[in-house]
Amino acid sequence: MHYKIYIFIFLSFTFLVSCSTNVNKSYNTEISIAEEKEIIVQKKILINEMAKASIKLHKITWPILLANKQKCKDNRKKSYGSLFADVNDLPEEDKKIFLTLFNSNIDPKYFYKYHVDGFPIILSIAKDSPAYNAGLLKNDIILEINEKNTKNFRKKLLFILENKQNLTLKILRGKEEIKVNMLGIQSCSYNVQVLPSGFPNAFADGEKVFITMAAIKLAQTNDELAFLIGHELAHNILHYKNFDANEANLLAIDYLDKPKIRQIKSILVWSNESREVEADIEGMHLAFKAGFSLENVNDYWRRLSVFNPELIKNSINIYKSNAYRAALINKTLKKLKEQANE
Repeated sequence: MHYKIYIFIFLSFTFLVSCSTNVNKSYNTEISIAEEKEIIVQKKILINEMAKASIKLHKITWPILLANKQKCKDNRKKSYGSLFADVNDLPEEDKKIFLTLFNSNIDPKYFYKYHVDGFPIILSIAKDSPAYNAGLLKNDIILEINEKNTKNFRKKLLFILENKQNLTLKILRGKEEIKVNMLGIQSCSYNVQVLPSGFPNAFADGEKVFITMAAIKLAQTNDELAFLIGHELAHNILHYKNFDANEANLLAIDYLDKPKIRQIKSILVWSNESREVEADIEGMHLAFKAGFSLENVNDYWRRLSVFNPELIKNSINIYKSNAYRAALINKTLKKLKEQANE
């Protein structure tokens, strides 16, 4: 009798465990599917935000680079004032997302005709640039570059920037195919990019400038961003001697691109307070010369101090304080205005 009871209990327990395991497997499978869908949603938001922030930076950066081209006399590469996004700017796993976001309105026949997986798209055209004067528009699709397809688009663009004066693009605008020819010009063509980060900061690495997403969100005016860009450009111009920047390597949606230390002496850029002060002053000059009034730049530091009160009087790194920085900016701006009125 006891033997039968034990068997019944054992079978009942086995059944419950089996049911529980099946329920857990089903639950985990549903969670896994939902997770994969959520990954795509979040990556779409990330890439869209990268594109929007890059467009904002591009419109502010171009006049600074153009107005200060004499600071980069060693630059032999031409500039056109275009900001592109290409399918190969993203990891392989994200290429379908690129097609959904930027190539969804293209007739499939074009992919077969040009033997490509995706087409570059123009995200931004800087005002008064060669691309602007040639009539290129935001959202134009690039079908050909100098009469070649867009495979290895950035490599082909770099070759043109280094070796050619003219850039010819065949674009698709709606259902119309248009050929556009541009004559490149000299500028101080450092790349200014977005860095996905929750910390408001900016970096220079000798070739690029990175402004974090948090800094872009914290800044409320173009003047504030113009100063941040100017400061980091000043580091590149003054403290890195080997110019190797080019417009072809301006990556608007590449969320994996990071600042790089390109020379051993580059490490010293961040260890010297006098260089930070120098970059603040030179950065003000660069942005002011490009037409930015810089009247409300200090609002950025005041806003930053709300989140980090300890920075008001003391810095956590080599810089003195946010208050010191604001005082230096005011003094520099006053001198710039006096010089402009002479």
